[in-house]
Amino acid sequence: MIVVTGVLKEEIVGVFRDLLPLLENGELVGRNYSRGIIGGNEVTTIYGFIGKVESALMTQAIIDHFHPKYIIHCGSAGAIDPNLEVGDIICGTTYYEHDFQDSRPAGFQASSTLVEKIKDIYPYIKLGCIVSGDVLISNKNLKMRIYEKYQALAADMDSAAMAKVCFENNVGFCSLKVIVDTSEEQTQLEYEQNFRKFASLPSAIVSEMLDKHLL
Repeated sequence: MIVVTGVLKEEIVGVFRDLLPLLENGELVGRNYSRGIIGGNEVTTIYGFIGKVESALMTQAIIDHFHPKYIIHCGSAGAIDPNLEVGDIICGTTYYEHDFQDSRPAGFQASSTLVEKIKDIYPYIKLGCIVSGDVLISNKNLKMRIYEKYQALAADMDSAAMAKVCFENNVGFCSLKVIVDTSEEQTQLEYEQNFRKFASLPSAIVSEMLDKHLL
């Protein structure tokens, strides 16, 4: 089984609408999930968690309940690399907690299989580091400090926590995100302007990948 997750419903709709046939609707830790088939893959979608604690909690619950081979996390993120633009699609290959104070931070790797399959569908994707923390980055100086430390493409509040739990459970993981803001002072306005326009794009790419490739 492959589980596709998102913070908000809009971020998994590209997969949810292609679950044909739809086999089951249910609830896990108070979050709604749907299970069906895409291509030759059994796929479950679930959403409704934000921040590292909820993300870690739900990832472990997903693993315990569904025993997936892979978890693919879809959604939106803020740009850390100054060369990125709103609408760019990024795939995390390494994940760090930028707000975890450690002189030697441990990074967690994405599944190379998932990364290669996604690249096959969408060759324009940007590959690199995603950092996560329980804070909305809306300051250019902080953004550049994070960029200098990690050479990160983008920041969110969930991917690194999920990657860590997947690593501990030997489950393949990948996070696919679309840039919706610049992580600078106008971040909130940019997010409000861009989220609904772009949020479904990563899950649409994942759905096409699942339809083409048997995982």
